[in-house]
Amino acid sequence: MPKFDVVKIGLEKPDLHEKIQVALANIPVWDGNIQDSYLGKPDLSRKRLKPVANLLNEISKWKNAAGEKIDLLVFPEVSIPHAWESMLVAWARKHRVGVICGLEHRVSGGIAYNEVLAALPYQAGNNHWACMPVRRLKRLYSPEEDFILTNEGLAIPPAKDKYQLIQWRGASFAIYNCYELASIEDRSLFKGKVDFVVGTEFNRDVHYFSNIVESAARDLHCYVIQVNGSQYGDSRVVNPSKSEKMNPLRIKGGDNLTFLTMTLDLKALRDHQRQGYGLQKDSADFKPTPPGLKKADVNARILLGK
Repeated sequence: MPKFDVVKIGLEKPDLHEKIQVALANIPVWDGNIQDSYLGKPDLSRKRLKPVANLLNEISKWKNAAGEKIDLLVFPEVSIPHAWESMLVAWARKHRVGVICGLEHRVSGGIAYNEVLAALPYQAGNNHWACMPVRRLKRLYSPEEDFILTNEGLAIPPAKDKYQLIQWRGASFAIYNCYELASIEDRSLFKGKVDFVVGTEFNRDVHYFSNIVESAARDLHCYVIQVNGSQYGDSRVVNPSKSEKMNPLRIKGGDNLTFLTMTLDLKALRDHQRQGYGLQKDSADFKPTPPGLKKADVNARILLGK
């Protein structure tokens, strides 16, 4: 079983410890753009950039009824060209909104690299805002992705990068790049250690992944943020709750580039997890914690805010 690295960002000022406002980007991921990327000619046209720039502009201005802005924006797998990375990092720092996105394939030496990027802004010691870009290479390519790339004469890189437990401004989370979620052993790495899991996806089989993310929410006992290309849909937030409350935010799909938002109550989740079954069983918000979830891991997440 692969181990994981711990990435610590902005823990000196844990302003996201109690809750975090997330936005799910509803954008299409086109096969033609994916093919162009691994053939070494990604579409970097103004026509493609403009709707994404408009979406970012809307995100930067958005506030909820309480005046709270978005803290974290999530895009699908292979949805952003590598050449736009520096632009996204600069935007994240300027607007203080974290961005998680799947980068299009980067080809080097006949190998196709599928990477996920997390651009995570934080307040530095001089009170100026900085942004740390965190990349990770996909560990598990799907059989279909492997088949296409192999028949294009490209190789799959070895699974060398470890998963990452990211502790960002008091919030703890992990990122899975699509097919990685299908491995129950890899999912179990973060049981009790995360407040939420992010799944960036480009996935046609939404029914299969529906079962996976709902199981993950209960087995890991955390929120799951799933973001898929809009032509397939089923981007959503899943709670470790009863069935009627399990999917408080869900996007079917659509042609328009837009976003939906939701606040994740991290404090309420941790407060529930530190209790025993006697107090958990009557909760209207969360299911009881599963066997094997260690209270020491929950307490470690609680201490990130102190």
